[in-house]
Amino acid sequence: MATITKVAILGASGTLGKTLVVALLQNGFAVTAIGRPNSKPFDRADVTYKISSYDDLAGLTVAFESQQAVIEAFNPAAAENQGVIAQAAIAAGVKHLITPDFSSNTFNPYVDDLLIFEPKRQAQRALEAAVERSAGAISWTAIIVGAWYDWAIENGQFWIDKESRTITKFGSGNKKTSISRLSLCGDAVVAVLRSPNQYRNRPAYFQSHSISTNELASILREVSGDGWNIDDILLEGFVEKAKALWDKDSKDNVKDRLSSEAYRMLGTSALFDEENHYDGDFSRMVEPGWDEGLDALKESLARLIN
Repeated sequence: MATITKVAILGASGTLGKTLVVALLQNGFAVTAIGRPNSKPFDRADVTYKISSYDDLAGLTVAFESQQAVIEAFNPAAAENQGVIAQAAIAAGVKHLITPDFSSNTFNPYVDDLLIFEPKRQAQRALEAAVERSAGAISWTAIIVGAWYDWAIENGQFWIDKESRTITKFGSGNKKTSISRLSLCGDAVVAVLRSPNQYRNRPAYFQSHSISTNELASILREVSGDGWNIDDILLEGFVEKAKALWDKDSKDNVKDRLSSEAYRMLGTSALFDEENHYDGDFSRMVEPGWDEGLDALKESLARLIN
């Protein structure tokens, strides 16, 4: 495959997309942001901006012209358009596509049980079908990084609440979980685009750390002193309660699934299942050299908490 230098991003204005744009520009890639009609324009002079609906085959094909890779950094709900996006990328001559993952391991054989990953799972099936029809004209990579711990702590969405100095412990607290800096998503994208054949047509696993809640609690006390409270949450019946809430939301025709309690609980189950049934800890599959070590985590937590 020819060297990739031109990259289009769908979802460039979101939290993930902005992070990827910075990493790509810093590493010499030419970036095109593709926004949907009526979306806020991407305001960077060093990024080309184009507009197309994600379900518009002709519009996307034009937007993808001259691009060598496409990155899907959008909300999982937009994954329903994967078939059209893949068709447009193939028609435009795009050689590599990075899927809208960047979180939990959606390639785990049991992950369908948790319901929340179905949009990504459907998108993956649509993509693989399009790749097969293209006879190898395009390839793909799914980047799996686990929870973005630094962004989540700063935004009050992690199991460490720095304001109340509370650590939420699900189950025993001994279960390890793969976590990453948000910016590691950009590092991983650059690595994949520089060596697309190495990551061709497969999930690629990257992490900053694999660590348990009890280990995190010990580090927090070391870097910021005592006074941390532990909120114990039993996992017995947790998934069943989450699924009941999900079913209720379905009956109530809830549209914003991402912000629902059911979604949060099911995502938590993916991370903290004591038997690692859903690969919340995928450290055994991480690409060689992609673990940052304990000292780096201590430094990062000290900056985030203090």
